[in-house]
Parts: sequence; C-alpha cells; structure tokens
Amino acid sequence: MVIKTKLRIGIAFLFLTAFLSAGLADYYLNRLSTDSKVILKDNYRSLIYTKNIGQLLDGASENLSSPSTQQAIQDNIDKEKHNITETGEEQLADSLQIVFESLKQNVNNPAASALLKSKMKNNLYGIIQLNMNAIERKNAIAIHTADRSIIIVSLAGTLCFLIAFSFAVNFPSYIANPIKKDITQLKKISEDKTTFIATVSHELKTPISAIKMSLKLLRDDRVGTMNTEQQQLIDDIDYETQRLLQITGELLHSAQAEAGNIQLNFGSAHPQNIVDYAVRAVKSLADQKEVSIAITCPETLPNVIADLDKTTWVLINLLSNAIKYSPQKSAIDLTVTKRINMLEFSVKDNGQGIDVQYLSRIFERYFKVPGADAEQTGTGLGLAIAKDFIEAQGGIIGVESTVGNGSRFYFSLSTNNIPHTLKRAL
Repeated sequence: MVIKTKLRIGIAFLFLTAFLSAGLADYYLNRLSTDSKVILKDNYRSLIYTKNIGQLLDGASENLSSPSTQQAIQDNIDKEKHNITETGEEQLADSLQIVFESLKQNVNNPAASALLKSKMKNNLYGIIQLNMNAIERKNAIAIHTADRSIIIVSLAGTLCFLIAFSFAVNFPSYIANPIKKDITQLKKISEDKTTFIATVSHELKTPISAIKMSLKLLRDDRVGTMNTEQQQLIDDIDYETQRLLQITGELLHSAQAEAGNIQLNFGSAHPQNIVDYAVRAVKSLADQKEVSIAITCPETLPNVIADLDKTTWVLINLLSNAIKYSPQKSAIDLTVTKRINMLEFSVKDNGQGIDVQYLSRIFERYFKVPGADAEQTGTGLGLAIAKDFIEAQGGIIGVESTVGNGSRFYFSLSTNNIPHTLKRAL
C-alpha cells in the first residue's frame, strides 16, 4: 500500500470520527434543550419546604405548642438551610430560624404569636420569590445555551468536514514530495505541524465536551433508569471520553509551548485556594484507588504571584501522576512551604520510584519511563507542559526519587511580584 493511500485512509478515519462526534453531540444537545425545560430540582425542593412550613403555621393556631408540630416546622427549616442555592436565601433562612425560636417562646401569647407568624410568612415569601425567579432565569439561560450549542456544534462538524476533505485531497501529495535540506522549509513544516496539532486538538474538544454533557444527562434519573450493564457502558464511555479530553488538552498546551505562545495572566492568591481546587479535581481518581491525600498548607503562608490557572493545572497533573503510580490504599503528601521569597508546592507519593538514569529525561516531551503501563504514562506530554508553564513564570520545577521509596515532584513560584525577567515580555 502506497503512502498516499495510507494517509487518505487515516485522514478519512479522522474525518469520520469528527463527523460522528458532531452528530452525536447535536443529537444529545437536542435532548438537553428539551430536558432543560424541566423545573430545577433544588429550587423546587425549597418551594416544597416553604410550602410545608406555611401549611403548618396556618393549621397550627391551636396546636403550635405541640412538640410534634414544632418538630415538623424545624425539620423543614433544617432542610431549607441545607438546600441554599440563591444569593440572599441563606440570610432569609437564618432569619426564619430566629423568628421561629422566638415564636416557640411566645406560643402562649396570642398577640406576639400573630406578629411572629406574620414575620415568618414574610421570610417564606422571600424564599419562594427568590427560587421562583431563579427557576425562570436559569431555565431561560439553559434553553438559550443549549440552542446556541446546537448551532456551534453543527458549524464545528461542517468545519471538520471541510478540513478533512481538504487534507484528503491535498495533504497526501504534499507529504509524498521529496523533502528538501532547506532550513527555512523545515522550519515552516515544523510550524505547520504545530498549527495542525493545535487546530485539531481545539476542534475535537468541542464535540468531546458535548458528549460528556450528554453522558451526564443520561445519568439523570429524569431521563430514565438504566440496568447494570447499561450503567457500566456509560461509565466506560465517560472514562474513555475523559482520556480523549485530557489528550487533546495536552496536545493543545504542547502546541502553544512549542510555538512560544504561552499567554500568562498573573494574579495573587493564597496557596490554599490552588491546593483545594487541585485536590477536588483529582478526588474521583483518588477514590477509585482509595488513595488519601495529606495536605500541609499553613494559613500563615503568603500569597503566591502566578498564573493561577496554569499553576493549578500543573498541580493537578502532579497529583494525577502520583495517584496513578501509588499502590492501592496508600497516601500522598501534598505540602506547601516557604522558601525565602518563593513558595514550594511538593507532591510525594509512595510508589515504586524512578531509576536515577531516567531522572534527567523525565521532563522531556514524549518520554515515558520504561516498564510503566500505558495508563500510567499517558501521552508523555504532561510533565513537559508542566515544566514549560512553571519556567515561563520564572519558577523552578524538579523531581527527587529513589527506587522503592516513591517520588517527590515539586515546583517553586514567587511570593513577591512578577519576576523581573518577565516584566518586559508582558
């Protein structure tokens, strides 16, 4: 089989995958548009709780001193306090609790009881109004978003078709031509490769994300119940889709780094914020292996000056790797410490460790430690991207490891201000 034929088959497969993804996304987003019209569950629960309290107040003129009536009202107030969804709802729920406590103390005072009941009903009305407005607002936003997403996904599918058709016709001939040793041409080919990776990665993220949204919808009991086999299939699809999304994200980040196009948005935040977000992001992965994460991040630490999104991405990557290489039911240490005018984030696992001969290459693109399985090593881009992100901020990243004693990955960022070497670039 000649090279042109192989390339056409490969590109046709890529086109078919993109086309099917766009079609599935369009189908499920139509489902989403329909289901989004259903009243939001949490807001509806608040309406039920307030309705129950109102009925108990209206029907308890003679029996408000009854412990069972008081307990029923208190149960509904507690449920409402644990179902806060809207701005201002917590204050109304707290006020409702305070007034109810006063009502219980004045149950034998008709005048005071009537006034306190009126105050409770005002609070109930406020909660009802907040949730009714939220239901209307969120439902309208969801419908608008779903409708717009359908258009976007359809356009993305059309664009994928045009790109694939163009490549199927022109790209094979271009690749098959003899390669000249002209440096300018080689540089252009490298730039085209980077652009191609970035474009394909970006275009694939939209339909993949849409599929994940559809899977989330399928798990909703309002759509219908599934048997064990169907649930396992949904879980498998979700896992593989997450892997695809991670791979396309890493390819996109890698393309940006190779092109020298890393955009930095510096901000100031306490390291606990970065740590909390990263730990939440890997919680599901850690729970699957029953791996615990011990966090040491004192409140007395100063803020870190960094691109918070990219720094959080790096920490998530280090934690994910630590979990993958950790034994079942083991522990990972996540530590943040002050180092002169820098903060060091450290992730220590208790896995098998890395042989010293591989440590110098661990941050190279596409490098994978020999002997590790495919699920552990991934694409071989994560640590290289992490190095690019940290060093672009003027930070330091490194690793310490001993075979049989686990590995410690760490990076340090400034606590004072944007590194001087970066100010001119910004």
